Amino acid sequence: MVQSDSTRKKAELISNNTIYIPNNIKLPYPLDRSTAGPESGFLSIAISFDGKNIKLAVSKNQNDVFSLKKEYGKFQILKKGNLFLENIKINPILFHAPGQAFINLDNRCIYDCSFCTLTRQGFLLNYDEEKFLNLILKVSKRSDLQAVAITSGVYPNNSEIIKKMCYITQNVKKKLPDISIGIESCIFSKKEILALKKAGADEIKINLQIPDKDLFKKICPDFDYNNVFNMLKEAVEIFGKGKVTSNIIYGLGESDRAVIKTIEKLAEIDIVPTLRKIRVNEFNRRKLEGALSYKIPETSTTRILKLAQEQKKILEKYGLTTKTFKTMCHKCGCCDIVPFWDL
Repeated sequence: MVQSDSTRKKAELISNNTIYIPNNIKLPYPLDRSTAGPESGFLSIAISFDGKNIKLAVSKNQNDVFSLKKEYGKFQILKKGNLFLENIKINPILFHAPGQAFINLDNRCIYDCSFCTLTRQGFLLNYDEEKFLNLILKVSKRSDLQAVAITSGVYPNNSEIIKKMCYITQNVKKKLPDISIGIESCIFSKKEILALKKAGADEIKINLQIPDKDLFKKICPDFDYNNVFNMLKEAVEIFGKGKVTSNIIYGLGESDRAVIKTIEKLAEIDIVPTLRKIRVNEFNRRKLEGALSYKIPETSTTRILKLAQEQKKILEKYGLTTKTFKTMCHKCGCCDIVPFWDL
């Protein structure tokens, strides 16, 4: 499978994951500070080029591999001082994602997954269901709103989070009946899935996270791999084919075979995985390497592209596509090489 030069360049940016922006560059939109996802806690910028979207953490290191440049009113990306991409478009971010109000309800979590950086910020403590609902309704007046998505850490327990998600989803649907709503949540029972569907959710993401079972036990010790998989099967029964997705994080020392096998295992039951390279940073490196007892290996551009190509082949085999999704990560496309969008 042949990928375009722009796809390879997007994979290079994902592999590095950061970009330096000189202080003298005036941006058309403010930087984002996400409370969930790969750039959680970091200032980040969303850009597009050649029809591809990417979101990068903003580096304070002026010697970073990639840097942003503005020349004659146009934006460029330099790689080690040399032109890498031109005609860059800076995109506005609603909440967390371009075109989506992607809301995180709580940045605290009672669980202890080693890759997660949720618990470092505290400003979400001032928000309740009504405030989140009002935030969504406020941005609904913007012309660039295409979808709503809701995620959360688990605090004080999962039942309370599901109740909040259902309340917000139900009330958004009442006010905005034509808007698509996606839910990314920890799920422990079929009852929780049914409640979210009844509230008006259109799509759901239940994260398996780690493809290798042995690594899963080390990195997500509070979760049961088999139960997560069983909940994904239940979700397909309730939401339907092409409406259920699950993060698969790679780059932690697992084999390509383990990743590809997990993609196929999910596709067999009509789930479209979200394949994501681990973002290792100053906040999770020590915890991850402590759980694994070894240093996190580098993930090459070649591997990112190879796994995305294998993902596309498997999805085609089972009649699946990322283009059935109107919310969350497949639609956004900022953090991954997304089959059918990027290649």
